[in-house]
Amino acid sequence: MMDNPLQNKYREKINKIWTKKRADEILIDFYKNLQIESNRKNLNHIFNEISKNNLKNLSRIRIFDILWWSYLKAEKLKEEKEILWNIIRF
Repeated sequence: MMDNPLQNKYREKINKIWTKKRADEILIDFYKNLQIESNRKNLNHIFNEISKNNLKNLSRIRIFDILWWSYLKAEKLKEEKEILWNIIRF
């Protein structure tokens, strides 16, 4: 399940007493990340780079979502298939 890595990371890093009954907290904190200046600056940079490549229909929020869910997918694969992403060469 895709939510497990998100829930585990949220509980580990942000709110150790979090329970599934309070699922709305994850969503709220997810979007609070956009209020952090460095995150917003990085997102704006990514948006500008993507816009240069004719992908102008993606909003900054959508890009943030894509990046976040890609990260979670990578975390899930890391757990399930024991992939060590840091040793893959580009």
